[in-house]
Amino acid sequence: MLHTTAKHDLIFHIEKSFYIEGEQKGMLWRNQTKTVRQQFVAQAEQILRAIQENRPVLEFSLPEKVILIDPFTHAYREEPVPVRHRRQTIRRRFFRRGRSILSDVLQRLSDLQSSSYLSLSLSANILRYWIARLWLNQIPEGEPFPQSPSPQSPSATTVEPRRGFPEWLLFDTKGDPLFSTPEEVEQRIRAIKSALQSLLSVMAIDPSIVEEEAFRSRYTALVTQWTEQGRLYSEHLTKGIISTIHQRKSQHTLNRGLSIHLPYFDDQLLEIEYLDLEVVPPGRIPFEEVFLFEAVQKAKQQVSKDGKLSPTTRQHLLAELELLESSCSSCPSYLPVGVLSPYYHWVKASPSSDVLQNSSKSDG
Repeated sequence: MLHTTAKHDLIFHIEKSFYIEGEQKGMLWRNQTKTVRQQFVAQAEQILRAIQENRPVLEFSLPEKVILIDPFTHAYREEPVPVRHRRQTIRRRFFRRGRSILSDVLQRLSDLQSSSYLSLSLSANILRYWIARLWLNQIPEGEPFPQSPSPQSPSATTVEPRRGFPEWLLFDTKGDPLFSTPEEVEQRIRAIKSALQSLLSVMAIDPSIVEEEAFRSRYTALVTQWTEQGRLYSEHLTKGIISTIHQRKSQHTLNRGLSIHLPYFDDQLLEIEYLDLEVVPPGRIPFEEVFLFEAVQKAKQQVSKDGKLSPTTRQHLLAELELLESSCSSCPSYLPVGVLSPYYHWVKASPSSDVLQNSSKSDG
């Protein structure tokens, strides 16, 4: 299943069926003259550069003639490309906010592919094929990561290794950070998300590429690594929030309210998202751990019923909330929550709020 990180304007054309597929496409390519093949590859490289640089204007050309299979006789024959269609110009549509040149390239290639001129249809198919594979070859393959033997089978000595991208790791196998600054984290996150978006763009250009091992191995490795690292990074941030709360509590600087921007990794969106918890409303209210405990309990109930989250994301987010809950060392589990607190009845009487305000800090 491909994830929703692909923008809608990229996946719009995926359902467009190819008129030429599989082995037939390869046979047609091999039957083109050397000059025609060189022109197609050169034009595919030119289109790819324009896409990656998001140029406002793109010009490319088609050959004078191609060799195709006659739909009636099923014999190879030479077919001219109409003169008025040999030079193509694409201008990025500035009036469409957020639209990239890639969207316009996809639209133009789909139009050519749907043309009643078989030579144009074949040309569009060949261009899509080469743009996709040239782009795929630019994305790192990753390195094999040896797996430890499964705990269920101690006798196993080797398992099939999966691939990963060491240059984009945030944590090692022990869970220790491999970064020293927040800027370094952002750089690695941008890199892995950019590579993943490139794969989805490749798929949009030529949907048939998803059946190829070169694509599938890269995609699986990227998604797996980003999911694992995203969860570890969210946990790392949560531990930082807990540390800040303890520090501010010891300094008695949490008496003007406390809200938490709790990070978690959504494995459907492939993004780090945030759950907002209002622990103590703004005001001069002395902070007590019971307030945090209450907020976590309410959030856990909310998350458990949230059908928009995948089961694995829900489990991950509940584990984040457990971290917060475990930091409330002074709340006895065998008593009603906060029953010994002078603010217990005030907290229980406060109206609940399912819609929490955004906050980028761990305290308000």
